Amino acid sequence: MGYDVNGFTDMHTLLTNERKIGGAIEANRIRLNTGEEFTYPVITNVDFSGSTFYSLGFITDKGEKYIVNVKEISMMASCRHCPVRDLKNSYYKEQKTQQRLEYLKRLCEVNEGACNPIFEEEVRTIINDIGEEVIENEAELSNLQIVPKKPFRIA
Repeated sequence: MGYDVNGFTDMHTLLTNERKIGGAIEANRIRLNTGEEFTYPVITNVDFSGSTFYSLGFITDKGEKYIVNVKEISMMASCRHCPVRDLKNSYYKEQKTQQRLEYLKRLCEVNEGACNPIFEEEVRTIINDIGEEVIENEAELSNLQIVPKKPFRIA
């Protein structure tokens, strides 16, 4: 991960598929027409009707939640999709890491005693998203074995 986001369509697609791909969309800066500027906001929602995007939701590094009309945005700098572990917005990073940990615990509880490829892939995606060091500190997940995915070879 760590891909540039090129527009509202990309943002909407990434947010829609968040569970499958993990990560979050973070901008270096967002400036509104009023002159307000936010450093490292994380985009949480993009609303559209038909093919017209009309609002954008984001959380600032201070935990403030904004929903603004797209016409009120004068600039969005360096929007990137990156893993939660690489976010510079510490407020959202902590919040999303806890959310993913709770989901991982519940996922392991539901799948206790059974291991299938779909479960393994989802666990691997979550761990890659939040980082292995986070789950090492969790007592409930200490028995979770992290098995790296085998590389695919052609020849």
